[in-house]
Amino acid sequence: MTRHDSMTRHDAHEAPSWAPGRVNGLRASAFGAVTMLLAEYCLGVWVNLHAQLPASDHGAGLLSAFGRALADGPVTLALHALLGTLLLITAIGVILHAARARNTASTVIAVIAFLAVAGAWVSGAGFVGGQSSSASFGMAAATAIAVLGYVTILFLPARRAE
Repeated sequence: MTRHDSMTRHDAHEAPSWAPGRVNGLRASAFGAVTMLLAEYCLGVWVNLHAQLPASDHGAGLLSAFGRALADGPVTLALHALLGTLLLITAIGVILHAARARNTASTVIAVIAFLAVAGAWVSGAGFVGGQSSSASFGMAAATAIAVLGYVTILFLPARRAE
């Protein structure tokens, strides 16, 4: 066996630096996250402007506020809370897609976007518990950061630098 043969065999067993199917899956999940975030943003604006949140929710903790939003809140608030929770799951999925595509930049950006989605979720629960303007702004700002992250993933090159 020549030196070249051993290198070829070794290289054949290594995972490719990128796989088109995995990159397409990553991009599809990032696009899905952007779409969900935009729907979530619109629902959040609607709730902020038009929904009456029950006074009994004032001072509720995070999980308690989430439960009350689903059980006692207006339908738009319940939809907003459910979609926000689905976004957390979707954000984890984007991280997994990025890791499987072996794209370091996308993985780092996906983690940052996940943290933004989680921050928006926490701010949303805080808004239900206190209806403060700062919690509302926190949701909007975190949503903008997450959208920017997922859109960035859509435009990153498929191949990583060798």
